[in-house]
Amino acid sequence: MATSDNLNVLAQKYQELRHISKSSGGDYDEKYQVMKALGDQLGLPGTPAAEILSKFGKPDEMTPSLGQGQASVAMMPGPVIPGSVTTSSSEGNGQPPYYFVYYLIPKKEYLYFKIDSAKETVITSDWQKNL
Repeated sequence: MATSDNLNVLAQKYQELRHISKSSGGDYDEKYQVMKALGDQLGLPGTPAAEILSKFGKPDEMTPSLGQGQASVAMMPGPVIPGSVTTSSSEGNGQPPYYFVYYLIPKKEYLYFKIDSAKETVITSDWQKNL
């Protein structure tokens, strides 16, 4: 299947580019294009988390929330009011979603996949840019 072959080629290219940096003269544009192509194909809702791991490898970060891009507000300590934060299908089971984060530029620009904890599938994915 051509799509599978294409994913494998992109995944191999990503692994070659994964640890580039400006100090090593790396090509962020090429790395971005490869990550974007992989993200476009693997970031669709329902994609198994295992497939992301098989193509991207171990995430640079696995976290229960995203930093500045998270849709929550810092509040005073106290009880958590159910339904006060965005909900997903997995939260009904008491298992909040988590994120696989892959850096283009560490902590500044990255691709994330929001994963349903119960189903272990993608809910959504997108790019986050913190300037």
